[in-house]
Amino acid sequence: MVQLQLSVFGPSSDVLDPITMLAEIEDLRRTYDYRESPSLEFLATSFFLHVAYTNLGRLTTSTLLLREAVTLAYILELHRPSHYEEITPTDKQSHLRMFWILFITERAHATQHDIPCVMTVDPNMPELDVVSQPAVLSPLIMLCRMFRSFCEGSSSSLTTDSLTSFNNQLLRIPTMTEDHNELQKADLSVTQQWLRLMFWKLAINKVVMTASSTDDIRSVFFPISLAKDLLSNISTMSIDTLEAHGPGMELKLFEVTNSVADIITLNTAQSQHSSLQLGPRDILVHLTNIIGRFRGGNKTLLPLLRSRLFGIGLGSAMLPRITDVTYDSPDTNRDKGSIESNEAIIADQSLCDGQSNTFYGPEVPYDTNSTNW
Repeated sequence: MVQLQLSVFGPSSDVLDPITMLAEIEDLRRTYDYRESPSLEFLATSFFLHVAYTNLGRLTTSTLLLREAVTLAYILELHRPSHYEEITPTDKQSHLRMFWILFITERAHATQHDIPCVMTVDPNMPELDVVSQPAVLSPLIMLCRMFRSFCEGSSSSLTTDSLTSFNNQLLRIPTMTEDHNELQKADLSVTQQWLRLMFWKLAINKVVMTASSTDDIRSVFFPISLAKDLLSNISTMSIDTLEAHGPGMELKLFEVTNSVADIITLNTAQSQHSSLQLGPRDILVHLTNIIGRFRGGNKTLLPLLRSRLFGIGLGSAMLPRITDVTYDSPDTNRDKGSIESNEAIIADQSLCDGQSNTFYGPEVPYDTNSTNW
């Protein structure tokens, strides 16, 4: 409800204010003196409050709540391998899931908002048991591998060889298997490409780049190739599937789209392409239109992209942001409980035991396998 900015009605049919509801939750848990009685339940409460405030655009509050959740995890010693030797197998898996969810969330939040990370992973940490719930835990483990690889790569001295190595590590992590549903495939596909882009951004001033128009991460034109792969992966997914992952998904798509705009702005000649192929300008318009179809969403991202498109001469090709939040498509008539943020989906599934409306950008013929721009 918070994410889609839908009204919540109380017993008297009055509209409940989300901020007021969250304030009452915080008041209630303070009556339990939770800071002096840390537990996994209170940790999870801080985490879900972080998710809620993130969806409301309260960045400072959401960041502080995430830090609180991380601090509670450290007080509970979830970061120590020895901790898991002293608890039951069931508690061991619950604690491990919470630790990894926090690690993924903090790393993504810190990267997107330029905030230092706190959490690290001991190499001797026990592994999650994927056998018990493969449909839930397999995607979580894939995300753990992605972010752990990114953590190792971003904390080391990048060279041409290490950049290629870390990129290959990410590419070897499967994003679409029979164990993954559409929501999970969207999360894994977009996150994988976004992390590859973050690697490239870290290396751009540290590694000698080439001018090759390929998918080589050492190329200055790498964001174009990456964006083409991303668009190919998500072009058959419904907008609801992407929206279900909350502001984090919108920010990831924005990072990729904005990087494409940067390349086009700085390399006008390189952005020219055959009318029968998907070129950089087509990719930019397609991705911008996808972001424009997020209901509600981040109010600052679309104006920034609109300004970029006008500067490139593509302003008329953009769709306005969709603000209608009615459920008028077969896909949106699904169980409303599935409309949650990315972090909430992972946490809720991990801690507890028809045709869709596809979307496209402008209808232009293109060849997604072409590398000629």
